[in-house]
Amino acid sequence: MNEIKAATAKIPLRLPRLNDITSSVLLILASRATALGMFPFGIAFFAAAYDKSIAYIGIAAVCAGIMSASGAAAVPKYVIALVILWLFSKLYRKKDELINASVVAAALLCGGAVMLVSNYNGIYDIFLLITESIISALMYVVFTKSRMVSDDFTKRGRMSPEEYISAAVAAGVVISGLSGVMIGPLRIANIFSVYVILLTALNSSVSAAGCTGLCIGFMSCMSSSASVVMMGIFGMSAVFASFLNCYKKWGAAAGFLCGTAVTLIYVKNMYNIPMSVSDAAAGALLFIATPRIMQEYFRSFFDKSMQVESVSPEQRMREYLTMRLTRAGEAFGSLHECFTAVSEARLRKYSDDIGIILDETAERVCRGCKLCGKCWQKDFRRTYKNVLGLIGIIESEGVLNRENIPEHFCERCVNTDRFIYEINHVYELYKREVLRRSDAVSSRNLLSMQYDELKRFINGLAGDIEDGFFFLEREEEQIVDELDRIGIVPYEISVVESASGGCEIYLRLPPVTGHTVVEGVVSDVLGRAVKYEETKNGLSRYVTRPGYSFDSAVLQLPREGMEVNGDSLAVFGDGCGKFYAIAADGMGSGREAKYESAAALRLLTGFLKAGFGVKTAVGILNSSLCLNMDNEMYSTIDILSVNMYTGEAELYKIGGAETVIQSGDEVKTISSVSAPVGIISDIRLDRKVLELKEGDIVLIMTDGVTGAGYTAARTEWIKNIVIKPHETMEELAREVMDTALSKNRGRAKDDMSIIALRMLGV
Repeated sequence: MNEIKAATAKIPLRLPRLNDITSSVLLILASRATALGMFPFGIAFFAAAYDKSIAYIGIAAVCAGIMSASGAAAVPKYVIALVILWLFSKLYRKKDELINASVVAAALLCGGAVMLVSNYNGIYDIFLLITESIISALMYVVFTKSRMVSDDFTKRGRMSPEEYISAAVAAGVVISGLSGVMIGPLRIANIFSVYVILLTALNSSVSAAGCTGLCIGFMSCMSSSASVVMMGIFGMSAVFASFLNCYKKWGAAAGFLCGTAVTLIYVKNMYNIPMSVSDAAAGALLFIATPRIMQEYFRSFFDKSMQVESVSPEQRMREYLTMRLTRAGEAFGSLHECFTAVSEARLRKYSDDIGIILDETAERVCRGCKLCGKCWQKDFRRTYKNVLGLIGIIESEGVLNRENIPEHFCERCVNTDRFIYEINHVYELYKREVLRRSDAVSSRNLLSMQYDELKRFINGLAGDIEDGFFFLEREEEQIVDELDRIGIVPYEISVVESASGGCEIYLRLPPVTGHTVVEGVVSDVLGRAVKYEETKNGLSRYVTRPGYSFDSAVLQLPREGMEVNGDSLAVFGDGCGKFYAIAADGMGSGREAKYESAAALRLLTGFLKAGFGVKTAVGILNSSLCLNMDNEMYSTIDILSVNMYTGEAELYKIGGAETVIQSGDEVKTISSVSAPVGIISDIRLDRKVLELKEGDIVLIMTDGVTGAGYTAARTEWIKNIVIKPHETMEELAREVMDTALSKNRGRAKDDMSIIALRMLGV
């Protein structure tokens, strides 16, 4: 194929083909376009977009176009310029835009100079010739960038903004070549102008449609004194059409006609404008009548061009942060997979390779034996099978000795006692190595779990960034207007709404501004109560008040004989609308248990306040405690998580005691059978979804309370207390604690801890 193209390029001229018709027609129309009585557009089109191997047809087309536009007297000038351009194209084949544009201008100067020799009327002729040469050079660049004629039509869609504008100008020039062509009262140039503008308005943005209307309006009527007015008419009509392109081609056509009608009304000398509503209507009808298959073809041209919508900084930041966090999550996920795969491979290697025992034992006992060749070479299969049987005896009975060794082996082996001793010793060494490596594999697996939990957290954070907050720009404007109305001028404002339903308002205000006044204004605009939170670096932060709050009480009593309660409790909010209540019960009582539960609570609280989800936080905590091989730490944990805006709650139990919940007249108990954190790597997390309402009560307790006076109905006495009315949660917690003590005859047999919560409406 390349050889054929090279051979074709060497042929000066060729016969015309059917596909040359389109470019030749466009060349004729470009040649007909005139500006100040000059015809520079045909020359520029010939140089930029016409096949020079049929230059004779191109020259004839330019001459036909100029003569049909009453410019026959100027034909020799353009013929000279065209011949120069054709000769130059055969001598210089580089695609240097600046040089080629300069040659176009020079060729037209040469042709014009020859004409001036025989027909010189004054300095004005020289001025016009220089102007025409400059226009032709500029239009060469425009036609080159517009890609109006291309062998590969798929490339036409990949256009930059400047190429798109060049295409609009080039289309205007070609349409200008239809000036003066009439069908009855209709102007063909106007009909095609409307058609091209409607195509753009349907398939591109408002800005692209308006720009196309301005370019085509001016270029298609540049020979008329009304070109500026036509530019305005087409530009405004294109904008109206683009506004209604959501209703497809009917909407675009209606918008264009309305825009044309409105703009023509405001033109004083409407009858002097080369444009009528009937021209616009004809173009719109032609556009509507275009078959769907052709519409799809035109749409494919625009899809890759100017349909670039502006992206808000908020959206860009979301996408960027989401992308970075997602990649970070993938990296931690790769670490997790790597650690898991390596650990499993190493464990299989050292648990399945029994040949290690055989080789080591044979090396210690059989080397130097006079029967070694007979056993391990001539009778290898039988020897190997017998030794495997000995290993089976060791695994089943724990040790190999004279009492359990097979007689046939003793008859064959001359070093039986030494073999028994060495195989027992090698097997013990092998088992120790396997155990050591198993511990290492377990540690790697726990690290792998931590990487996996970190991946979950980062991916969750990426999801929160992508979907978790919105900037309320309309509300920002309203707040500024309302504050300005009462004499407060904010220097900076930002209103952010999270997925949980809460809002954060950041305001940079004058120093003497009262926060109470601002709270009232912002609350009125947002339609929800707002409170002042803090001011840092001159930026004041206001937050929406949650729909709920809690009356809470925490009560603890150490085990009898102990100075310290081994349980750890926490009740806190994360500052983002989430409320947490956590009870951690360390194994045992006293200071050691307190150390375990406090460490677990400290880690867990830190994770939750940092934005980790409960599952991820518990997973990291569990793997961290499991890794603490030197000082084993276990703890049961209860976690209550409540969305303070919606009342939605989740109760997570990891081996904790029963939790009692009272909602209306119903009191229920929630228990767990999962193991405490820090014991097994694959922890089971019991989760219960709750819908808490105003007045609901939650009692989170350790087993020192729930186990008091143990009977078959373990928590019935607690339910009977909860259902009774209590003024405060302190009163409820005290009654439960006192009752538990009385059931134990006044003694605290275990650490006793209670978190009592009652949901309140705001």
